[in-house]
Amino acid sequence: MQIDDRLVQWQPIADEEKKKSAIDPRMVKWEPFVPEINADPTAGMSGVDKFLAGTGKAMTDTARGVGQFFGAVNRGDVAESRKLDAPLMKSGSAIAGNLLGNAAMLAPTAFIPGANTVTGAGMIGAVAGLAQPSVSTGETLVNTLVGGAGGMAGQWAANKIPGLVDRYASTQAAKAAAEEAASAQKFAAAQAGAKMGYVTPPADLNPGALSELASGLSGKLKTAQTASQRNQSITDVAARRALGLPDNAPLDVSTLSTIRDRAGKAYEAVSNVGTVVPTPAYTKALDDAVSPFTSQMRSFPGRKVPSIVDDIASLKTNAFDAGDAVQTIKVLRTEADKAYAANDKLAGKAYKQAAGALEDAIDSHLVQTGAPADLLKSFREARQTIAKTYTVQKALNDSTGSVSAPVLAGMLKNQKPLSGELLDVAKYAQAFPKATQMLKESPKQVSPLDYAVAGGSAITTGNVAPLAMLGIRPTVRSALLSQPVQRAAMVPGYAPSMASRALPGIVNNDIFRISAPAFGASGGLLGANWLQQN
Repeated sequence: MQIDDRLVQWQPIADEEKKKSAIDPRMVKWEPFVPEINADPTAGMSGVDKFLAGTGKAMTDTARGVGQFFGAVNRGDVAESRKLDAPLMKSGSAIAGNLLGNAAMLAPTAFIPGANTVTGAGMIGAVAGLAQPSVSTGETLVNTLVGGAGGMAGQWAANKIPGLVDRYASTQAAKAAAEEAASAQKFAAAQAGAKMGYVTPPADLNPGALSELASGLSGKLKTAQTASQRNQSITDVAARRALGLPDNAPLDVSTLSTIRDRAGKAYEAVSNVGTVVPTPAYTKALDDAVSPFTSQMRSFPGRKVPSIVDDIASLKTNAFDAGDAVQTIKVLRTEADKAYAANDKLAGKAYKQAAGALEDAIDSHLVQTGAPADLLKSFREARQTIAKTYTVQKALNDSTGSVSAPVLAGMLKNQKPLSGELLDVAKYAQAFPKATQMLKESPKQVSPLDYAVAGGSAITTGNVAPLAMLGIRPTVRSALLSQPVQRAAMVPGYAPSMASRALPGIVNNDIFRISAPAFGASGGLLGANWLQQN
């Protein structure tokens, strides 16, 4: 072969000649070095081309193996073709095509009687292995064994996997149902709160990778504080509406007293309903009112009895005039106000319960005597309004006019009677305490830490771009509490996974039943091919 000197590298003939070259290069014999030419037949082939070539190889191998039995193909031909196919079978696309090609040829065997048993599938796989080309009897034996094992494994999978998948799907469905039951009340509170105007951090509703990532970027603490700041105005408006006040009306103790005085006029209307004969429930209610003071006497008889015990005990009677009872109720409520103002909560609560006992007795009397419906309705509404004023007063910051949602949630937890807007606030605050905090001051949208990190980065890098990061967290925070994101967050995320819903349909059908053993045997043949190549 004629070699162009310009295309070759020259090198010494032997190592001993190299040693001489160190002494005198003229004493060295040189010969041309011809680089090995890359003969990869798959160079330039696309993935689709390799896939199709792998599929064709599966069919060709079977034909060559069968031909070997009849003497049409010799072991030398097999060895040569294997050498040529080696680069192709290093490609994942070709391997996938080869697997599919073998499986397609074996799939029709599933209709042979007995093929759908582990033994039958193993025999079919063994025959397929036997039909593979080989360069030795040992290879033929390996092909047969591996093909048979693959067929048996595929049939075992076809028998077992549907049951396993069904159990997995049932478990996922049960898990989703449990999550739905556990989350139903929380989502109901969030949806009711959203109608009122409350905003909820999405991570508190639908914890997940995306919501947690966004929450972490915005700052969980800051997001909760920002939500609480927005929600405070919603709580205050709800409290005003519960009392029949305009949304922008001042809210303080003086306002509440005025509301009570106005509602008290409905009490005057029942002053002339005659003599009230209380039931045993009336006496029990009075005893319950003073029980915090009297229960200690059982173990400590020498304890001094507070005057409030005798004061409330004096209300026990077999009958009383409704008009006198109305005046007594006013006095008892005044005493309750004085006690609460002096921070004597036990006494305030006792006087309030005593007033409630008298009101219950009057209410029962109106029902028993067939009083006019409007009179009974007005009396009950007045009672409820007065009760709401005390509820709001307990949660009120008199200096700011703000109502504490956490305090209302505490009342609900302690089974205090709440209704209307106050009950809605309490339910939301109980479900989302972090979003209804009572803040001492407005949250800072950018913290000193943000300034330190961004400023430090700008100083270190000499680039002002990091300062732009100061706006990222507030922007994400605002987006999380925006109406579009809030509406999306109200959709529960406890549906079963896509896999648990799709897999049963994939494995519980004839296609899987037929293809699983075929793919198992095909996988065995691929394994045998790998052993031959390596």
